[in-house]
Amino acid sequence: MYRSAKRKPGPVMSFLLKPVPWLMLVCLICSFPATAEEMNDIVPGNWVELRGALDEQGVFVVERVDLVEPATEEVLIGTVTTSSGSSEFMLLGQAVQASPKTTFSKVSPGKLLNKRVKVEGHLRGQRRFSARKISDRGPGRDRMVGLVSDIRKTADGHVLTIMYQQALIPADVELRHEKPISEYAVASLNIALPLGKQVSEDDQFGEGFAISNRVRFTTLTEARYTGEDNYDLDDRRAQDRQDTAASIRGRFILAPGNHGISGQLEFRYTHVWANDDVLGNFDVNDTRLGESFVLFDDPFGVDFDIQAGRIDFDDRREWLYDQNLDGVRAYWTMGGWLAELSVTTTLSDGKPRDENTGNYIAYVSNMDRRFAAYVIHRDTDLAGLKEKITHLGLRAFVEWPPQHDSWLEVAYIDGTSGETQLGAWGIDIGTTRSIGERWYLTAAWAYGQGDSNPNDGTNSNFRQTQMQDNNGKFGGVTSFRYYGEMTDPELANMHISTLGVGYRPTEKSSIDLVGHYYAQDKAIRKIIDSDIDQKPNGISRDLGWEVDVIIGWRPVRSWDFELVLGWFNPGEAFRIRDDAWVSKLQIRYRY
Repeated sequence: MYRSAKRKPGPVMSFLLKPVPWLMLVCLICSFPATAEEMNDIVPGNWVELRGALDEQGVFVVERVDLVEPATEEVLIGTVTTSSGSSEFMLLGQAVQASPKTTFSKVSPGKLLNKRVKVEGHLRGQRRFSARKISDRGPGRDRMVGLVSDIRKTADGHVLTIMYQQALIPADVELRHEKPISEYAVASLNIALPLGKQVSEDDQFGEGFAISNRVRFTTLTEARYTGEDNYDLDDRRAQDRQDTAASIRGRFILAPGNHGISGQLEFRYTHVWANDDVLGNFDVNDTRLGESFVLFDDPFGVDFDIQAGRIDFDDRREWLYDQNLDGVRAYWTMGGWLAELSVTTTLSDGKPRDENTGNYIAYVSNMDRRFAAYVIHRDTDLAGLKEKITHLGLRAFVEWPPQHDSWLEVAYIDGTSGETQLGAWGIDIGTTRSIGERWYLTAAWAYGQGDSNPNDGTNSNFRQTQMQDNNGKFGGVTSFRYYGEMTDPELANMHISTLGVGYRPTEKSSIDLVGHYYAQDKAIRKIIDSDIDQKPNGISRDLGWEVDVIIGWRPVRSWDFELVLGWFNPGEAFRIRDDAWVSKLQIRYRY
């Protein structure tokens, strides 16, 4: 017989009893207004369509403003005021430059003066607009479509800076938008926007303050609490842990200038207070260089941009990567497609494996990144670990069927690990259906092939890239680990079936209830890269169920809150099958 250890309060009760997270929550809620004018919710990085006219001082006086998604090209619509032939002319205060690659529609290159035209192209610097297409335009209000680089409130309304030009939005002009403001993407202020680059939720900083006309300083501060209860699935042993962490990230942003050079410098500091039943109480401090780079915007005039430094690699679902890598990345636009080519490694602040790995990535997508193909090759040379692994993949993100947001990930890995030959398939397919304005349902299935014969000299276990985070949204305001907040497995030798229901109480809040069922593809005595501490028995494939509740709230642009409660019910694959829990609270402030 054994004597059971005294059972501690469950994770929910432990979470409610812990004062620090709730004290932070109460203080932070009291620090911002309960409501805000919609124009105040616009931040640098949003894209807008402005309709109006230039006044005598060169200020664009707005009569209508629409919030739009970031596009691949900026747009100017107006009457050409001066022209030096077919290569350069003035339009809405911008010096527009045409090139042999510029196409003309229903308008002659040498006869643009006093013509009303639509120009689509790329802003290459102050007063330097590179035209890709120039077409005839009928009567109407002048328009500007592009990125907001600055916004401030005045006595008369709001003043936006768009394409290095000021636009006055009078107080009686309302902001128009077809969906909740929080759902519009925020583009990076210092990455070449024609490349379709968007910033993940985790990397959205605040407006900050201007140091000069090209340099801005911004911050992102985060507080987190994580409570792990019974991850070994055994109530008899006390092996729980609680972490309370605070971090701050500061960025100096250099906006593009006349020569198309931009960049940023970021520093990060994190402090963790840990309470571990096995290791005791201890603190962890971490200071490191964040995403810091220089970007050369089309230096050769062939739509070929170059980025060098510590670069953030982050895809839409973080199924491939969510990691800062050191090296060079090139972007090449051609015929409506974008090719990204990079050579990188991790020079510091990484795991030993990453610091001894060379990464070679080719990623080709259409400009809105809905369809893509990629090759990711990682060459690792570490004592005891010699690997050459290549991922070949296709992915699609489509709004099909109607009222659905669907995705498909298909990948194959090939290569060697030591003397072992690798080869395996992985797939992730799912859809989120909107029901009315408030509800949404999600169904998904993911499969990572397992190795049926581990003794034949080959390994047919599918593995992800080891740079993934598996973090994304279904239909709510906050992202979460879509393979399970507690189990958090890699898609390797596993089937994951997911069902979720979500509700949006307001446009700035959401509640997700998500369930997962896990089964090994091949029954083995190991779960590849999961937070579960107990090994399966290698007989049953049934790993069990997890249910997560995710509550997100983004009352204003500067603040967001996320609360997660997760429960795991082990399956027949485990010898001891006691329930496990996780609780998380995360608070972000952007300045």
